[in-house]
Amino acid sequence: MEDFYVHPRSRQSFFSGSAIHKEKKKWGEEHWIVNKEYCGKKLLLKKNRRCSLHSHKEKDEVFYIQKGRVLLELGGEKRELTPGDFVHIPAATPHRFTGLEDSEMFEFSTTHSEDDSYRTEYSGHVEQERYDRQVALIHSFKKCSVLVVGDVMLDTYFSGSVDRISPEAPIPVVHFREKMSFPGGAANAARNIAALGARTTLLGFTGEDDAGRELNGLVKRDKVRSLLLADAQRSTTQKQRIVAGSSHQIVRLDIEEQSSPSPAQARSLLRRIERELPKHDILLLSDYAKGVFAPAVLRSCIALARRKKKPVVLDPKPLDSSYLAAARGVTLMTPNRREASLLVGRADAAPEEAGKLLARALKTDVLLTLGADGMFLVRSRGGSEHFPSQVREVSDVSGAGDTVVAVLAVALGLKGKLLDAVDLSNRAAGIVVGKAGTATVTPAELLEAL
Repeated sequence: MEDFYVHPRSRQSFFSGSAIHKEKKKWGEEHWIVNKEYCGKKLLLKKNRRCSLHSHKEKDEVFYIQKGRVLLELGGEKRELTPGDFVHIPAATPHRFTGLEDSEMFEFSTTHSEDDSYRTEYSGHVEQERYDRQVALIHSFKKCSVLVVGDVMLDTYFSGSVDRISPEAPIPVVHFREKMSFPGGAANAARNIAALGARTTLLGFTGEDDAGRELNGLVKRDKVRSLLLADAQRSTTQKQRIVAGSSHQIVRLDIEEQSSPSPAQARSLLRRIERELPKHDILLLSDYAKGVFAPAVLRSCIALARRKKKPVVLDPKPLDSSYLAAARGVTLMTPNRREASLLVGRADAAPEEAGKLLARALKTDVLLTLGADGMFLVRSRGGSEHFPSQVREVSDVSGAGDTVVAVLAVALGLKGKLLDAVDLSNRAAGIVVGKAGTATVTPAELLEAL
């Protein structure tokens, strides 16, 4: 029976038949199944990667598409291949494969010799210059330090199972299983920055209560330097969710603090910001309309950063267009669709129009986050660009905006190109919405998404 299988005694095998030989490639991975006088391989071709443009003098090949979508360049023509397609490539025919999605292919050929490969263009990423630049930027994340100021909150999830409807009212009865708590609001932005490998300090207000103490402990656990100010006159903002099964949210209970800090607390906050700014590369203002950013405080934060020559990213939460007066001087503003409409005072304004009006009014760059429609960047000096959504599967959109501003702040804090910062933040959003609950993104995940 063993004569029907390739095994170590095979005289013509380049690799031992006792195990599949795997080779990493710039375009993905190559799995050698058989390599005697007849060659068979499985090719794992990554999205946006391509093999070299090459030909063989003697090698005659057949490729079969198992999964994904592949662009084939063959003899000067292009064709998209999908599962079930196969192609015969005779010797001396220039060809190249590009992954339109993560794909699997099988290759069968009559012989294999590296000396028989003639390359005119080498393998790699379809946007090699951008890829190399963004990889270097991600590897530098650990060198960045971000000061985060804003409205912090405690996100709590009570999860359980639902087996029946309550006899008291037409509502589901949830049998409690576990409780999980996470930093929310500005604290989640800081947590995301720490997960990216950067250093971060968090400033904001909590109450002198159990929720505030729990939140302070959580951010420290997540490697965030906490300078949270406890105020006996305030309560810690909380969002409590009851979840059935893995992700079905039944109800959310908000315990909110929306009053502005007292003059003494505001002065204490601004003194700390002034003391901390020189130690950081960038200032991130995370506004959730819970009271921290009274107009005078917002203006003072921006003025302090400009005086210290630090860029400022503002994630706004306006009530109306009067917000603009306090927001002037930021480096980048990141409203969503609704927030942009409120800022320009036009409920009927299309996102592109609202973005242009904002950029003109503020004389700054504006990035509109549009959920499933991706992002729209408007430059202060003119010009705009749309970034299509990178979402593959949505599990939970909670906190995705915090991930976006976290990546933006780190990339801009390192003086990265704005287009790279936006592109990376868009890819990060696509990753984080595929996770349940308030989640973060790691540098490894971001590298994989390039």
